[in-house]
Amino acid sequence: MMQSLFIAMPMMVCAIFAMELMLSWLRRHDPAQGWLALWALVTTLLYSGHFIFFHHANDLLPLSDTVYVGCNLAVYPLYLIYISEMTDKRPISTRMPLMIGLLGMPLVAAVLVWATYASMTPVAIDRFINTYLYEGSRDGLAGVAEVQAWIHDVTHVLFGLQVLGVMVAGIRKIRRYNRQLKDIFADTEDKHLGGITIVLWLLVVISLFSVLVNAIGRQWFEGSLLLALPSLLFSVLLFSIGWIGLSTRSYVYEMERSEPAASSKKSETSNGPDYQALAEQFEQLMNVEQLYLLHDLRLDIAVQRLGTNRTYLLAALKQELGMSFNEYVNHKRIAYARQLMERNPDMLKSDVAARSGFNSQSAFYRNWKNLGG
Repeated sequence: MMQSLFIAMPMMVCAIFAMELMLSWLRRHDPAQGWLALWALVTTLLYSGHFIFFHHANDLLPLSDTVYVGCNLAVYPLYLIYISEMTDKRPISTRMPLMIGLLGMPLVAAVLVWATYASMTPVAIDRFINTYLYEGSRDGLAGVAEVQAWIHDVTHVLFGLQVLGVMVAGIRKIRRYNRQLKDIFADTEDKHLGGITIVLWLLVVISLFSVLVNAIGRQWFEGSLLLALPSLLFSVLLFSIGWIGLSTRSYVYEMERSEPAASSKKSETSNGPDYQALAEQFEQLMNVEQLYLLHDLRLDIAVQRLGTNRTYLLAALKQELGMSFNEYVNHKRIAYARQLMERNPDMLKSDVAARSGFNSQSAFYRNWKNLGG
């Protein structure tokens, strides 16, 4: 009974979140939620293969093993597609050659496994299942059964390469997205995809455990005590990914909004934009009108007031001031907060934070610490 519960736990967690994410996608029509729902569904099928394997349902194993191989090679590409939807202005899903490469490989692997099973005799299938799948051995395998073993070995190697590739690509995409947030928004605390750093580390942990389980072999986890630890860990991690996916949104489309036309020529010369003049105009705007005290301040507000565009203004900030928009605004806010506390030593910190432009006390304290307040 306990072993069955452990076996079913990751599958049930994924199935629940697959339904929740699908319903969320139907309500919000968010492409990222749709891809995460598909990821959860494929992961559910993956763990259903575990369920059949550990219950020794040998009659179903040729079919479930085929599904398992395909899903095992699909979960990480699907998660990368999800990350891309959350972070890229032109996500992977819009690039057909890349999509064919990512999702074609799992399909081809599944077809190969199924075709090889179809060409095996019942005796050869039984020997392969008991020798290779359950014992992790090749002893006595020959002919098509040995070919099937080689196909499985190759898929394990491909899986490991996928894990490495998704980790590297995911880290790069998330870091780029976070940099873009700092260029556009003064307040980024609630815009980092609802804990995207946590999601990334969960992906790393799941990757390491998945590679470890594949390397050791599932047959070593048939005892309920051995099975409890990976089952509980996978269930917690999968639950966390599903929960974070349900409660987060991306700002990538807001960052892509049309920029105001550059109607003013005050900051341009015959050789192009005058970044020094543009930076001076920006600082004057901030100091005179104290725009940094606005909650949810965006770069577009300054762009519109200066009659320029994002590209010019961002270049001016980085070249002349050496800061992103987010860094500049929060420096000004902390300086203002310091003055407030000097003039009003009894003022509550929550009031100081709000009057200085911060959306929360946590954002105020974090910037106070980071900027030497």
